[in-house]
Amino acid sequence: DILPRVKKIAAQYDKVIAVGYSQGGLIWRGMLEEWDEHNVEMFISLASPQAGVYGAPPLAENFIPFLDWYSKTTIYKIIYTSLGQSFALFNYYFDPTHYDLHLEKSAFFPALNNELADVEEAEKLRKKNNFLKLKKLVLIGGNSEDVIDPWQSTMFGYYTEEGFDGEVVPMEETMLYKEDLFGLRTLDERGGVVSTQST
Repeated sequence: DILPRVKKIAAQYDKVIAVGYSQGGLIWRGMLEEWDEHNVEMFISLASPQAGVYGAPPLAENFIPFLDWYSKTTIYKIIYTSLGQSFALFNYYFDPTHYDLHLEKSAFFPALNNELADVEEAEKLRKKNNFLKLKKLVLIGGNSEDVIDPWQSTMFGYYTEEGFDGEVVPMEETMLYKEDLFGLRTLDERGGVVSTQST
């Protein structure tokens, strides 16, 4: 658990700007939600799969031709197991066509997103309020991304419930945003979310 060490460092400053790259962006969001009375004013999420990943990384498809087909049809059966969830990479895999399985088997992502029905509302509100202590969330990503699929996940965009047969929708049309599960919509509506697309 790195949060106690981060708290100790942050206590030396009045205000903190946090930067998380790739998986580090997910770890930072998790820490912010768990950290009561944090002093982080700005969180910069740099190429982080904030809405999850789905399918094979675009870069990997160049070397393993069948990987894309396999990832679209079969891989969820491995990822949503105890063995699959023992790998950090699969902790934020999100197959929208198997949402119930995702909620039941995923070890990290549903808790991070405040999606779990068996968590008390008071605990969900605590995490949401902690996230909303941020003044600014900066999301940086771009369509040249060759690891995260879809690249729009870096800005909380994602596939619809139809998965690969559907489309990728922007942040504002996702469930995480519309239901304001951890405070993303509230932060955005008060002008606290900035998205920057690189090319």
